[in-house]
Amino acid sequence: MVYLAAALVAVAALCTWDLMLTLAVLRRLRDSPDGTMADDTGGLPVGATVGTFATHCVAGPPITERDLTDGALVAFFTTGCLPCRSKLPRFVEEAKAMSGHRQVVAVVVSPNATPDDKAESEFMVNQLKPIATVLSEDPEGPCTSAFGVTAYPCQFAVSARSGTAPTVLAVGNAALTTSPAGST
Repeated sequence: MVYLAAALVAVAALCTWDLMLTLAVLRRLRDSPDGTMADDTGGLPVGATVGTFATHCVAGPPITERDLTDGALVAFFTTGCLPCRSKLPRFVEEAKAMSGHRQVVAVVVSPNATPDDKAESEFMVNQLKPIATVLSEDPEGPCTSAFGVTAYPCQFAVSARSGTAPTVLAVGNAALTTSPAGST
Protein backbone atom coordinates (compact mmCIF):
# COMPACT_ATOMS: atom_id res chain seq x y z
CA MET A 1 0.00 0.00 0.00
CA VAL A 2 2.91 2.34 0.75
CA TYR A 3 4.28 1.84 -2.78
CA LEU A 4 0.92 2.69 -4.30
CA ALA A 5 0.71 5.90 -2.28
CA ALA A 6 4.29 6.86 -3.27
CA ALA A 7 3.53 6.17 -6.95
CA LEU A 8 0.36 8.28 -6.72
CA VAL A 9 2.30 11.20 -5.17
CA ALA A 10 4.98 10.92 -7.88
CA VAL A 11 2.36 10.96 -10.66
CA ALA A 12 0.62 13.96 -9.06
CA ALA A 13 3.95 15.84 -8.85
CA LEU A 14 4.74 15.04 -12.48
CA CYS A 15 1.29 16.25 -13.59
CA THR A 16 1.71 19.47 -11.60
CA TRP A 17 5.13 20.10 -13.20
CA ASP A 18 3.67 19.45 -16.68
CA LEU A 19 0.81 21.88 -15.99
CA MET A 20 3.26 24.60 -14.86
CA LEU A 21 5.35 24.21 -18.04
CA THR A 22 2.26 24.30 -20.24
CA LEU A 23 1.05 27.49 -18.56
CA ALA A 24 4.48 29.09 -19.03
CA VAL A 25 4.40 28.32 -22.76
CA LEU A 26 0.85 29.66 -23.08
CA ARG A 27 1.83 32.86 -21.26
CA ARG A 28 4.75 33.39 -23.65
CA LEU A 29 2.55 32.80 -26.69
CA ARG A 30 -0.09 35.19 -25.31
CA ASP A 31 2.54 37.91 -24.71
CA SER A 32 3.74 37.79 -28.32
CA PRO A 33 1.73 40.25 -30.48
CA ASP A 34 1.18 37.83 -33.35
CA GLY A 35 0.78 34.63 -31.33
CA THR A 36 4.19 33.22 -32.22
CA MET A 37 7.20 32.76 -30.02
CA ALA A 38 9.42 35.83 -29.71
CA ASP A 39 12.10 35.92 -32.36
CA ASP A 40 15.09 36.06 -30.02
CA THR A 41 16.73 32.89 -31.32
CA GLY A 42 17.58 31.45 -34.67
CA GLY A 43 21.02 32.86 -35.35
CA LEU A 44 24.16 34.26 -33.81
CA PRO A 45 23.93 35.19 -30.12
CA VAL A 46 24.72 38.63 -28.70
CA GLY A 47 28.48 39.24 -28.71
CA ALA A 48 29.20 36.81 -31.56
CA THR A 49 31.27 37.91 -34.53
CA VAL A 50 29.43 38.04 -37.85
CA GLY A 51 31.05 35.77 -40.44
CA THR A 52 32.44 37.06 -43.68
CA PHE A 53 30.15 37.41 -46.68
CA ALA A 54 30.04 39.05 -50.06
CA THR A 55 26.80 39.15 -51.97
CA HIS A 56 24.84 41.21 -54.46
CA CYS A 57 21.98 43.51 -53.53
CA VAL A 58 18.67 43.39 -55.39
CA ALA A 59 19.38 46.96 -56.49
CA GLY A 60 22.71 48.64 -55.95
CA PRO A 61 26.30 47.63 -55.41
CA PRO A 62 27.50 44.39 -53.80
CA ILE A 63 27.70 44.30 -50.02
CA THR A 64 30.07 42.63 -47.54
CA GLU A 65 30.18 42.43 -43.75
CA ARG A 66 32.60 45.39 -43.81
CA ASP A 67 29.87 47.57 -45.38
CA LEU A 68 27.67 47.26 -42.28
CA THR A 69 27.67 50.48 -40.28
CA ASP A 70 27.70 50.71 -36.50
CA GLY A 71 24.18 50.02 -35.23
CA ALA A 72 22.99 48.54 -38.54
CA LEU A 73 19.79 46.49 -38.40
CA VAL A 74 19.92 43.24 -40.39
CA ALA A 75 16.63 41.33 -40.74
CA PHE A 76 15.87 37.96 -42.31
CA PHE A 77 12.52 36.90 -43.75
CA THR A 78 11.66 33.79 -45.73
CA THR A 79 8.89 32.85 -48.11
CA GLY A 80 6.30 30.38 -46.91
CA CYS A 81 6.67 31.59 -43.31
CA LEU A 82 3.46 32.78 -41.63
CA PRO A 83 5.24 34.73 -38.85
CA CYS A 84 7.36 36.44 -41.53
CA ARG A 85 4.24 37.52 -43.40
CA SER A 86 2.60 38.86 -40.26
CA LYS A 87 5.71 40.70 -38.99
CA LEU A 88 6.77 42.22 -42.33
CA PRO A 89 4.34 45.21 -42.27
CA ARG A 90 5.34 46.13 -38.70
CA PHE A 91 9.02 45.80 -39.56
CA VAL A 92 8.58 48.06 -42.61
CA GLU A 93 6.87 50.73 -40.48
CA GLU A 94 9.52 50.60 -37.77
CA ALA A 95 12.33 50.66 -40.31
CA LYS A 96 10.74 53.71 -42.02
CA ALA A 97 10.95 55.52 -38.69
CA MET A 98 14.70 54.75 -38.61
CA SER A 99 15.24 56.02 -42.13
CA GLY A 100 18.31 58.21 -42.21
CA HIS A 101 19.34 57.24 -38.67
CA ARG A 102 20.42 53.61 -39.10
CA GLN A 103 21.43 51.35 -41.93
CA VAL A 104 18.78 48.70 -42.58
CA VAL A 105 19.62 45.51 -44.48
CA ALA A 106 16.82 43.03 -45.23
CA VAL A 107 17.47 39.53 -46.51
CA VAL A 108 14.66 37.66 -48.25
CA VAL A 109 15.37 33.94 -48.21
CA SER A 110 13.63 31.91 -50.85
CA PRO A 111 14.04 28.15 -50.31
CA ASN A 112 11.95 26.92 -53.26
CA ALA A 113 11.83 27.71 -56.95
CA THR A 114 8.04 27.36 -57.26
CA PRO A 115 6.00 30.13 -58.90
CA ASP A 116 4.24 30.88 -55.59
CA ASP A 117 7.56 31.15 -53.80
CA LYS A 118 8.95 33.47 -56.46
CA ALA A 119 5.85 35.66 -56.30
CA GLU A 120 6.02 35.91 -52.50
CA SER A 121 9.74 36.68 -52.65
CA GLU A 122 9.09 39.46 -55.17
CA PHE A 123 6.32 40.86 -52.96
CA MET A 124 8.61 40.91 -49.90
CA VAL A 125 11.45 42.50 -51.87
CA ASN A 126 9.12 45.24 -53.16
CA GLN A 127 7.87 45.96 -49.63
CA LEU A 128 11.41 46.23 -48.29
CA LYS A 129 13.14 48.12 -51.15
CA PRO A 130 12.03 51.61 -50.09
CA ILE A 131 13.40 51.25 -46.57
CA ALA A 132 16.35 48.85 -46.78
CA THR A 133 19.25 47.47 -48.73
CA VAL A 134 17.63 44.23 -49.89
CA LEU A 135 19.37 40.92 -50.52
CA SER A 136 17.69 37.86 -52.00
CA GLU A 137 19.28 34.51 -51.13
CA ASP A 138 18.68 30.82 -50.76
CA PRO A 139 18.85 29.28 -47.24
CA GLU A 140 22.61 28.67 -47.56
CA GLY A 141 23.30 32.13 -48.99
CA PRO A 142 26.38 34.09 -47.91
CA CYS A 143 24.67 36.59 -45.58
CA THR A 144 22.32 33.99 -44.11
CA SER A 145 25.29 31.73 -43.37
CA ALA A 146 27.38 34.59 -41.93
CA PHE A 147 24.65 35.29 -39.35
CA GLY A 148 24.03 31.56 -38.71
CA VAL A 149 20.30 31.97 -39.37
CA THR A 150 18.28 28.84 -38.66
CA ALA A 151 14.82 30.29 -37.89
CA TYR A 152 12.71 33.06 -39.38
CA PRO A 153 11.98 35.88 -38.99
CA CYS A 154 14.99 37.12 -37.10
CA GLN A 155 16.79 40.41 -36.80
CA PHE A 156 20.13 41.60 -35.49
CA ALA A 157 21.68 44.91 -34.53
CA VAL A 158 25.42 44.93 -35.17
CA SER A 159 28.37 46.85 -33.83
CA ALA A 160 30.74 47.64 -36.67
CA ARG A 161 33.89 49.43 -35.56
CA SER A 162 36.44 50.45 -38.16
CA GLY A 163 39.05 47.77 -38.72
CA THR A 164 37.19 45.02 -36.86
CA ALA A 165 34.65 42.42 -37.89
CA PRO A 166 31.06 43.32 -36.93
CA THR A 167 29.62 41.76 -33.78
CA VAL A 168 26.01 41.19 -32.72
CA LEU A 169 24.70 43.89 -30.35
CA ALA A 170 21.12 42.66 -30.01
CA VAL A 171 18.85 39.94 -31.36
CA GLY A 172 15.11 39.82 -32.00
CA ASN A 173 12.83 42.70 -31.09
CA ALA A 174 15.63 44.30 -29.05
CA ALA A 175 17.54 44.84 -32.30
CA LEU A 176 14.98 47.45 -33.36
CA THR A 177 15.66 49.67 -30.36
CA THR A 178 19.37 49.03 -29.74
CA SER A 179 21.76 51.86 -30.56
CA PRO A 180 25.49 51.47 -31.06
CA ALA A 181 27.71 52.23 -28.07
CA GLY A 182 28.38 55.92 -27.67
CA SER A 183 25.37 57.12 -29.68
CA THR A 184 22.35 58.88 -28.28
